[in-house]
Amino acid sequence: MKFRMSPNIAVRTRHFVEAVDFYTKVIGFDNRSDDPELADLDASPLNIFIIEDDEFRGPVLELFVDDLDAARQELVANECKVLRWRGKGQDCYIEDPFGVIYNIWEG
Repeated sequence: MKFRMSPNIAVRTRHFVEAVDFYTKVIGFDNRSDDPELADLDASPLNIFIIEDDEFRGPVLELFVDDLDAARQELVANECKVLRWRGKGQDCYIEDPFGVIYNIWEG
């Protein structure tokens, strides 16, 4: 199984407006989104998405895989914990043994 790092990072927060203000006004990233519920920040070479979330907080890194189910099996067999699994094209969150959360994305 090969995992590839995505250039996408999600910042999940209970304080969406404040987070968008911080990253655009203080840090200076441009928001490419007109969606009032999703900020898409240009942090070249990374993309940072700010998403309102009552369940998870903090950064979520993203890994690309060729086979979503095989990736899940391998990660769970290696002491990772499934936090949210909605299937292909949706949130598939895994926490590694060191506390880092990843969204596993097939593609």
